[in-house]
Amino acid sequence: MVNNMKKMRGFTVIELMIVVALLGIILSLGPNLLLNIFRFWRMQIARVDVNQNARKSLELVNKTVRQASASTIIVSNRSNQPPYSWIQFTVDKGTGPIVGRYGFFQEGKNLQYMKDGSTSTLADNLRYLAFTYPQSDDVDILAVAMTFEESTYAGQTKALQLSIEKVRVMN
Repeated sequence: MVNNMKKMRGFTVIELMIVVALLGIILSLGPNLLLNIFRFWRMQIARVDVNQNARKSLELVNKTVRQASASTIIVSNRSNQPPYSWIQFTVDKGTGPIVGRYGFFQEGKNLQYMKDGSTSTLADNLRYLAFTYPQSDDVDILAVAMTFEESTYAGQTKALQLSIEKVRVMN
């Protein structure tokens, strides 16, 4: 009897079928789980990039427009760009590096910053930019709206519409 027990080592067919079924279930869920983790990761990266671009851009626009002379502000658009997507103004109060002719405008998907004729890209992945006067009787308040987008996965994008920020022109 003891000799018979030593010969019966191994797995039964039922045990092997259960193991194969469990492995099949685990392997079928694996790719979906990995894909969802990848999508979540790409969405978070896009959200961070969009927020950084938006905050940096709005901060510089706000800081610079506050110093503008209200009578020199011109809101228009460049050719083939959305309406009200270009602002030009002059800062002529005080002394130092802030005095000069400024502009912000959309060119394709880029937010451009212009100072005294020299242009540089302030942010990329800009979907929409608009400068408007929220109250027609008050030219000292200017509204700035920006929408940025970032690629996420499978050709989709993540967009962030910033709430419209009102800027009071101080000069």
